[in-house]
Amino acid sequence: MATNVPDFTRYMKRSKGVYWQAFFLPIISIILGMYGIIATSAARVVYGSYIWDPVELAAQWDGPSGRCGAFFVGLCWCIAQIGTNLSANVISCSNDMVGLFPKYINIRRGVIITTIIGGWVMVPWKIIHSAASLLSFMSGLAIFLAPIAAILASDYWVVKRKAVDVPALYRKHGRYYYRHGSNWRAAVAFIISVTPNTPGLAHAVNSSIKLSGGIQHVYDMFYLYGFTSAFVVYVSLSWIFPPADVKIPKAIHEAITVVDGIEAINDGLNTTKAAGRKAGSFDEKVPAETDVESV
Repeated sequence: MATNVPDFTRYMKRSKGVYWQAFFLPIISIILGMYGIIATSAARVVYGSYIWDPVELAAQWDGPSGRCGAFFVGLCWCIAQIGTNLSANVISCSNDMVGLFPKYINIRRGVIITTIIGGWVMVPWKIIHSAASLLSFMSGLAIFLAPIAAILASDYWVVKRKAVDVPALYRKHGRYYYRHGSNWRAAVAFIISVTPNTPGLAHAVNSSIKLSGGIQHVYDMFYLYGFTSAFVVYVSLSWIFPPADVKIPKAIHEAITVVDGIEAINDGLNTTKAAGRKAGSFDEKVPAETDVESV
């Protein structure tokens, strides 16, 4: 869920609140994993076998109190599943589809498409059929999420040094359009990160697939390799082949307008001309009534 945080932090009023995730996310993950281990181990003592599935564990509870407990546990489990899928899957995927196809897809349509794909096309009942299949699926997600997280982090903190032109992110042909509408440096970093982990993932899902050499051991540290390799490759390519007109001295958060062909900031009282496309010196005041063209 860490890679889905921007889908919600975009609505925050203060940027400092985002740092709380660094404290709460690891703690919550550790607590959930610890409770799962405790419950599974306790099932071995009480029922004679390791029961990792909470639904199957609740089915062992007999009597009026047991059935009552199973009902409330099942209710909580359903609410947790709905909340997790809404926050980590449905909303984030819908936002992505709206960004890719805004003319045809809105949030509501994106939610419907995501629900159909996640609830039926991906046959989730096979994924949770056993503990081994569930762990293989979760590991498979990580080999794709690790390079994505690395590219996002390296681009913001290292390459752009937190200096981002926010309005330009929403322009079709803005400064972040890159070459032919895609950042090839990110694509190369993603491929280099994912490719060595793919054979190990195939072997984890289907043990009959035999691997030669030490390629299978790369998958044993898939997240460390995936994150580190994507981070280093993306930063290196951005340094060797710097994209033109992307780096700016400071972040731009204001709404940008155009006055006489020059980018400017309109604060409602005055329209301040900017020196070229770069952020920094705003030295000429123009009355707000000036005819400006919003970008």
